[in-house]
Amino acid sequence: MIYLDNCATTRPLKSVIDAMTTALQEDFSNPSSLHQFGYAVSKKKEAIRESIKDYFNCRSGELYFTSGGTESNNTAIRSAIENKGAGKNVVTTNIEHPSILNVIKASEMELRQVAIDETGHIAFENLMDAIDGDTVLVSLFHVNNELGSINPVEEWVPKIKAAYPTVKVHVDGVQAVGKLVVDFDAIGCDTYSFSGHKFHGPKGIGGLLVKKSVKPFIYGGGQEMGMRSGTENIPGIYGLGAAFDALKEEDIALDEAEARMDHLRAAIETIDAISINTTAPASPYILNVSLADTRGEVLLHMLEEKEIYISTSSACSSHRTGKNPVLTALGLSDNFAEGTIRLCLSRETTSEECDEFVVALKEAVETIRSIMRR
Repeated sequence: MIYLDNCATTRPLKSVIDAMTTALQEDFSNPSSLHQFGYAVSKKKEAIRESIKDYFNCRSGELYFTSGGTESNNTAIRSAIENKGAGKNVVTTNIEHPSILNVIKASEMELRQVAIDETGHIAFENLMDAIDGDTVLVSLFHVNNELGSINPVEEWVPKIKAAYPTVKVHVDGVQAVGKLVVDFDAIGCDTYSFSGHKFHGPKGIGGLLVKKSVKPFIYGGGQEMGMRSGTENIPGIYGLGAAFDALKEEDIALDEAEARMDHLRAAIETIDAISINTTAPASPYILNVSLADTRGEVLLHMLEEKEIYISTSSACSSHRTGKNPVLTALGLSDNFAEGTIRLCLSRETTSEECDEFVVALKEAVETIRSIMRR
């Protein structure tokens, strides 16, 4: 099997599975229980929290465990909007994840979307022009989930804060954590979201880094310092802690990731009538490609017959009808947009797998084009 759909999810590490097994078989007590067994589990939970905060250099804020990126994004945005004061608008980009855009659209706030250019990036000047005295929140992706485009939030957020001190800034870091260095205090944002299953941790667990308190999203017994009530997902938290332990041990290894992506990109560029939609600065784990006179979904199913797994778009958008808004924002013609695939690597992906994939891709493209070009 060749798995190139790591933006959708990654394979959990063995250490992650072992940690979750320990939680299920041994440390199964409720951490809110008053007895010693519960206290021991709670103590381990808090040690994991502090270890993850240390990974992010989060000394000025707090970490709340959530069910993943969608909940983290919703919590951050809803909290900012509901504590808006006299504010009237939210500024973001036109290629944000649905868990960003849809929660804003569901509010009564004016949504201001800064458009990307043909490279898949936004200009900082255009972003600043969209912000004014009525802006409540600026929400930015760190790494775009479909194109891999990077927003230099370490550079931008301090400038936004300097110009508009009362504006909240949220950063969606779901596709960045585990792939880029993330220093929460250096970025200076108010909230930063992540999800464990995007970097070889478990599904159903994630986190929200918060500079100051946020409004509770789930009310109940007061768990997670009153921000997110409900019995904690201890197996998920243990697994998440193990995933971060692995990141600390292995480091980011950006040079290796960039070399692997350069190898894949060079091989794909030998195919004619192709558009590489991912343009630097971009994540070395995501490559968005459009092939003329093909169909992305047909390519996906032809490759899966050989146990090669890719995607045509974000898994969270796979049930969407109509044109892909990200490809529309890029200005791609229908011919190229219909032949778009997304390749998402992980640190487990090898150059040999990339070579085998490209051979299979070329065969599939040739087959489809022989039919469509008649």
